[in-house]
Amino acid sequence: MDIKTLSERTSIPVRQIRYVTDHELVPQQSWVVGEYSVGRARAFDEIAGIFIASAAYLLNAGYKRESVRDFLTATCNVMPEMKRNPLNFPEARIVLAGNSAARVQFGDGRYLRWITSRGTGNWIDTKVPGNTVATVSPKVIVELNFGEIRDRVRTVSGDLS
Repeated sequence: MDIKTLSERTSIPVRQIRYVTDHELVPQQSWVVGEYSVGRARAFDEIAGIFIASAAYLLNAGYKRESVRDFLTATCNVMPEMKRNPLNFPEARIVLAGNSAARVQFGDGRYLRWITSRGTGNWIDTKVPGNTVATVSPKVIVELNFGEIRDRVRTVSGDLS
């Protein structure tokens, strides 16, 4: 998929998608399928499209670049030793591959949990990979409707109404 296709599917302006990619708000540029060169559209896969759209929606909601980058880094938790993004969190793999409703919450700039059709997950301390924290009660929670964004990226027309 290219920037124009993502823009059409998500109703995000091309200029904003370029802003997200130029400022590397989506972790791991290894998701980009095609090399960018002058005169050639930037190409990326569906997973990258979902994260790029998520970044753009967060920016539109007023979040700062650093916060968007931190949130998406925690959400995808890329394992650097792999060439492709395998996603550390099992819920993320299920959400990206599936079609069910899914939301991801980021609490206090540190904790993350998934809310899916399978239930509400435990808070995960993103500063300590793999450490599940069940006793945390974050004071500030940012929530992203990941399932809706995933579906918009996948749809041909961008119209889900």
